[in-house]
Amino acid sequence: MYMAIAVETSKDPTQRMNYRVWFLELSDRGDVIGLGVKTREEVVQSLFRSIRRTGKSNWKAFTKNSEASKPIEIYDFISQSTCENTHFGNLPTLNEFQETLNRIQLSLELRPIAC
Repeated sequence: MYMAIAVETSKDPTQRMNYRVWFLELSDRGDVIGLGVKTREEVVQSLFRSIRRTGKSNWKAFTKNSEASKPIEIYDFISQSTCENTHFGNLPTLNEFQETLNRIQLSLELRPIAC
């Protein structure tokens, strides 16, 4: 299972759809076993593999102002932009997520990946 935790958008405004999703990899018991980054295309491919294999999404998102996570589905990628009708428009940015980590005094620093 994967939990999307932050979105890293492209600095180039013409490449707005080329964003990266930061995620936690979770065990069946809900323990964090990894931290990673996938491109939009890689997330879609992962979703399709999961749906073909199990019939359901293996991705969730914990969006801003939510008290519970929600499954990410293929239709979340069918919109006019990343900020319309998708979980990713409501995910914290990488900087916002880093601020949260700083507030809880977790000694972990996330930095954008060079394109």
